[in-house]
Amino acid sequence: MLVARGPYGESELSVIDDALVSTILEYLRRGMRVALCQVVFKEGSAPRDVGARMVVGEDGRSFGTIGGGAFEAGVVSDALRAIEEGRPRLVKYSFAGEPVEGARDTGLICGGLLWVYVDVFVPRPRAVVVGLGNVGKPLSHVLKLMGYEVYALDTDERFRKVAEELGIPVFVGTVEEVAGRIREVVKRGDHVFVVYGAVEADYLFVRESLKTEAGTVWLLGSRRKVAEFVKRLVSEGFGGEDLVRRLRAPVGIDIGADTPEEVAVSIAAELVALKRGASVKSLNAVPRLVAELSGTAAQTAQ
Repeated sequence: MLVARGPYGESELSVIDDALVSTILEYLRRGMRVALCQVVFKEGSAPRDVGARMVVGEDGRSFGTIGGGAFEAGVVSDALRAIEEGRPRLVKYSFAGEPVEGARDTGLICGGLLWVYVDVFVPRPRAVVVGLGNVGKPLSHVLKLMGYEVYALDTDERFRKVAEELGIPVFVGTVEEVAGRIREVVKRGDHVFVVYGAVEADYLFVRESLKTEAGTVWLLGSRRKVAEFVKRLVSEGFGGEDLVRRLRAPVGIDIGADTPEEVAVSIAAELVALKRGASVKSLNAVPRLVAELSGTAAQTAQ
């Protein structure tokens, strides 16, 4: 018998069900978060023993069981909160039929206590880089170093070799084909970086990216170019709130970047700041532009 020794004593180790492992991997493959809930300590009488496991997906579906009824429903609820926060948690549940300090009351009267550890698994972050030119190449390299799964798109066959050197997959086609590919490859929560460099193509790529479930869409360009894009997007029916939330342009933080490599670093730095909630001097002008357009629309209505 294998024995685990931890802060709550000893328990027999069990082999996790292959079906639960497959379920976790399938959620991650689909770009979705998932939680593994496991009974890690038992005191007195309770529905399941140490080692009982259940998987809960961010869509609310559960697989396996750790007890059923109101108790299991409570664990699912706690797992969904853990998934939303992106942090694991240890929760104590009471089956005493009366309040127990520090424990969630299940309403059941088995008489004991259970501790359930909820571990959260998140998919590897993905970045889709549209354009492998002067900025796209170093940006893809930096993103890969940061642990992102990078997928590239371009219209120039020469960049197949660049992608091969970087060790990332690439799709090469016409502008229209690349735009169509964006809709196919971008998953929910992905970061899409449009650093291609041709005005009309960039607009098409940004527009199609915003039609997906991408978490953020990043555009490399001048303030004038960004202002024109925002105006066109709003005129085509894209909501101002969604643009403020997801579109970041011009990309990068203000570090006086000049070379393509420095620009790539400034973009990556803004991505880190966004992820960590850090306050930096971003070049992003979308919130101001949307506010200005909203103000203009209100004055026109008057």
